[in-house]
Amino acid sequence: MTEHFLGLRVSILLHSGMRLEGTVYQLEPTTQQMTLKEVTLYFFGLPPHSTPVYGVYGKDIKDLQLIPPTTDNTPTQQTTLDHSVLDPLNTPTENKPTSRSNSYRNKKKTTRRKNVSDGWADEDVSIFKEEEFDFQKNLDMFDKAKVFAEIRESDETAPEELLVTLNRLPQKNKVNLLPRENVLEPQRFEPEDAGDESDDDSQTPDEYLRKVKKRSKPLTKIVTTKNQTPCVLVSPLQMAHVEHECTRISSHYEELALENGGRGSAVLILQQLGQMDVISPSIAIIVGNNKNGALGLVIACHLVNHGCTVTVCIASMRENLCQAIVDYETKAIKMGARVLYTTEELEEHDLVVDSILGSDEKLVDVQDKMTYHIICNAIQWANYSCKSIISIDFPSGVDASTGIPYNPECYIRPQRTICLGAPKTGCRSIQITGELYLVDIGIPKLCWKKIGIKGNVVPWGADFVVGLEYDAT
Repeated sequence: MTEHFLGLRVSILLHSGMRLEGTVYQLEPTTQQMTLKEVTLYFFGLPPHSTPVYGVYGKDIKDLQLIPPTTDNTPTQQTTLDHSVLDPLNTPTENKPTSRSNSYRNKKKTTRRKNVSDGWADEDVSIFKEEEFDFQKNLDMFDKAKVFAEIRESDETAPEELLVTLNRLPQKNKVNLLPRENVLEPQRFEPEDAGDESDDDSQTPDEYLRKVKKRSKPLTKIVTTKNQTPCVLVSPLQMAHVEHECTRISSHYEELALENGGRGSAVLILQQLGQMDVISPSIAIIVGNNKNGALGLVIACHLVNHGCTVTVCIASMRENLCQAIVDYETKAIKMGARVLYTTEELEEHDLVVDSILGSDEKLVDVQDKMTYHIICNAIQWANYSCKSIISIDFPSGVDASTGIPYNPECYIRPQRTICLGAPKTGCRSIQITGELYLVDIGIPKLCWKKIGIKGNVVPWGADFVVGLEYDAT
């Protein structure tokens, strides 16, 4: 089924508003990804940009159209022909005598044929005027969920060998700069293992995969602090895949995961406040306009319910909030939390909770400049205003796949990180994540098996919150 789509030209519209055109090169079933080659990117207000390879997630696709193959239309020269050549009923009369009866017969046939050919002029064409092009009908002809499900069942490619790795690695000259940074700065942040990417545009997909495998580092080993049991590290793509499997089991999984993650994180935060010996704790929670931000609002509700003074700062413009943030913001306000939209009104707090981006969102993917500056200001405020920071899921501004900051001056430096469901592959050192903790958000073991991770991901036992540590051995 999937091989029929390989080599087709498609036009894809993403939820972010970006449109791209390219040729289908590979379809990945395990992560629901489509890899295109010879891609042209169309950004709003900017000229088109070409790239050899580009990966697209299935959940990010808003509309997909097949581009029909183009044919070269060569102009034809119009010439004036004799009516006898165009009419098959007439025959050339040059050098042939014709009688009066034959001329009358030919004229009669020509008149009859003309009356038949002009019959279309009497037909009612109003039905064609009223009928409009049905975009939804044409979109339903391509069932994305069914196609990706078939690809996922048939493909056995390892996640680390996917071409979409090209989009997940930090790339040269693609780091968003802060307002005070010089555009022509000669020294630009580049990880040690990034290598020379100056010739990436001229590489074939197979050459790029071999280059990525050659310079990739082994994953860090993480164990539980209680009994030193090893924990499996998962990439953000694997996490998105297992969450998709959970939604197939229960349509209410996302709400349950938010409540489970929020309650487990609130328990750990209350334990940390108990160690700080604070009588009336004051907590600032910075949330983003995404799923991780909604989880931060759930944490705020639990902490207010346990007697804490909670101030929530939403790092986004009020008019662009998603529905989940709007709903949980209303709930948090009714329960007694204070909600702000700027860090200038924030005061000193005993603890700061980072719930801006998490592992699903990337700082480099923020297209709106105003939102990007708001997030950067919130990150800087958190780093310089408080000594104790707890990041939810993963520190904001750091790639959850590699553990490398997108910008060396704009990422959260937490003392503790609460992993949701499983630790991410970006957990490379305590300097990036601080102390590690793991919260059970209710992912069934069957869903882990469906994405190729067998056995217990984490030995929970009777605990819903487990302490983790980096294994130096």
